[in-house]
Amino acid sequence: MAMASTYSPHPRLLLFDVTTGPRPKFYLPRLCEIYDLHIMWIPSGDAVKDLARAAQFEEWCGHTTMRGQETATEELTAFARNWRPEGILGFGEMTMMPVHAAASHLGLPANAPWSIEALRNKHEQRRLLAKANIPTPRFASVRSLAEFRHATAHVGTSAILKPVAGAGSMATYRLDEATDLAELWAEACANYATDPRGSAAQDFILEEFMISSSPYPDPRYGAYASVESVVQRGEIQHLAVTDKLPLSPNFRENGGILPSVLAEEHIAALLDCASTAIEAIGIVNSGVHTEIMFTAGGPRVIEVNSRIGGGVTEMLHYSCGYDSVLARAAIATGRPLPEFTPPVLSTGYYTMQAPAFDAVLSDGPTVDELLAIPEIVDAEVPYAIGERPAWHQGTPGGTVARVVAAADSPGPLLDLYDVLKPGGLFRYTPAERPAP
Repeated sequence: MAMASTYSPHPRLLLFDVTTGPRPKFYLPRLCEIYDLHIMWIPSGDAVKDLARAAQFEEWCGHTTMRGQETATEELTAFARNWRPEGILGFGEMTMMPVHAAASHLGLPANAPWSIEALRNKHEQRRLLAKANIPTPRFASVRSLAEFRHATAHVGTSAILKPVAGAGSMATYRLDEATDLAELWAEACANYATDPRGSAAQDFILEEFMISSSPYPDPRYGAYASVESVVQRGEIQHLAVTDKLPLSPNFRENGGILPSVLAEEHIAALLDCASTAIEAIGIVNSGVHTEIMFTAGGPRVIEVNSRIGGGVTEMLHYSCGYDSVLARAAIATGRPLPEFTPPVLSTGYYTMQAPAFDAVLSDGPTVDELLAIPEIVDAEVPYAIGERPAWHQGTPGGTVARVVAAADSPGPLLDLYDVLKPGGLFRYTPAERPAP
């Protein structure tokens, strides 16, 4: 299905839309007020959901369906050669490599060509960080059970196995001396192959497990943080530090709160670490989300993502009125960035995770009931009562609620985390039969 855009005096912007990142209802009004927008997207195969998605786009702009993720760079490039946009934009992790590759081919603002592989390849990213003398955990490529066994000799058995092109903690596993490597390898490959974002390729990375040392006095914070930044023509502007909530099993994220409550010396160390990593990977035109672990030896980069972090778009909007959607569109088209103003409220984004076993959601609030909680300003409930959350598909599959909240201080937002986590508003019962 395709629709041709009518004439518009606004600059043309091509957007590759995926189901992660800010929702269309959030970004469409903002972008279409300034740009002549055209959207390219990949149908999910669910006719009802795809029709609803297309209807959202048709209300605002032209759109074109695509064949698949593997051909995304080629399709974006071909469409852009004909339509001639001033920039190509994407929000979610799965858009980054195709968007920057297509923009680079056409001479539009993009990250350095040599860095594009590192946007989706964790092994290449680790290589570039190590080359820049940034302290990194030991790591090794793993493409077979034999390589997995060999890699543990170099990396150690206290390690993490994850796909080199993974996102949202899919097929991510902790191992130790007691781990049955053959069993774990089979499970990782099977989960990656059946995940909607994965593939049959057996291409993983084994990384040394970093021992955390949390600077937070409240145990409801995790032992890591993220730095949110925008980079235009190589100039880095850090927007905020997000304090992260503790991870659920299999490294699934429950969200975070900004601005950070950390002391100035910790903030300065995080910003310096993020800047060094951004430069090492060659990010020169992009939003950036840098995840950093606190260790006894100082901050250590977990990974660098050439996008704004999940929920950070909404958090910055409610915290200080900063529009990171328009900021990333400005980077993509070479226009001036909007002015950043410091936060005046604390904001939280929650991707509350189901427990790590085959469970049925037995009780939970509706969206209206969530919105009745004073701090909550936006909410989605992906699963109905009686359904099984797909916790084995990483953070997106295990999320039973997406919530944005705001308060005068972080205290009420931490209390809200206590209400939303398992045993609070959301309750589960073990499934009678294993998940298919």
